Amino acid sequence: MAKTTAPHETGAALPLWRRLEAQIRQLILDGVHAPGAQLPSDREIAATLGASRMTTRRALAALEQEGLLRIEHGSGTFVSEDALVRYRLGQDRVRFGQNFIALDGQTAQRRQILNTEQIAASGEVARRLGLADGAPVLAIRMLALAGETPISVGTRYCDAVRFAGLDTAFEKAGSFTAALAGYGVTDYRRAATDVIARMPTAEEARLLRQSRALPVLAYAATDVEVRAGTRPRRPRVISYHLGCFAAERAVITIAPDAV
Repeated sequence: MAKTTAPHETGAALPLWRRLEAQIRQLILDGVHAPGAQLPSDREIAATLGASRMTTRRALAALEQEGLLRIEHGSGTFVSEDALVRYRLGQDRVRFGQNFIALDGQTAQRRQILNTEQIAASGEVARRLGLADGAPVLAIRMLALAGETPISVGTRYCDAVRFAGLDTAFEKAGSFTAALAGYGVTDYRRAATDVIARMPTAEEARLLRQSRALPVLAYAATDVEVRAGTRPRRPRVISYHLGCFAAERAVITIAPDAV
């Protein structure tokens, strides 16, 4: 934390924590603390800027609410990252490597399975998959990352009878496209994607390593099978996805394939 004018020396009309908040914000905007960088501890900041720890924590909390910081309890305080990836919507074909585009053109992207369980279909999951209530469904919880930074977390739901062992096939093949080929799915497309902004759950904030005070872009999406040379009236559903993006790390672009 760079040394700046002590809070008591300027802006006397403002509460001390507000003056401290303004100073820390300016340090971030001036690039003293880069996107993604970890700030010194609140004890160090308080000592450097001549304030109490309680006042410092209040200033940091205000900057977290503003979106400039994220506070990870037990890990520290970090400057919010710039957007890392672009996610394209509107494309007929849905492929991880094509839909996720690193904004720097270099950052490697990957997905990892967090856990898999078999559940009984119910409610919206059953309806979207076209299954009866109680039918077995494979729920694959996944995390998408740009480098080591989490971008999105979500669950892919599939018919557990037709796609038994899909999680294992994915880990072996390295992609769902290749894994699905082993189940006779030669091609598939995105039928629909709904996106809304909301606040994250405690688990989502933990997995995305972001503040619960910052919103996420939640999505619900359905993928359907494409049969060569045919376009059935009611395409067969492959999977239903529910998840969310860390809003500050992803730019969502809506564009046709030709763009």
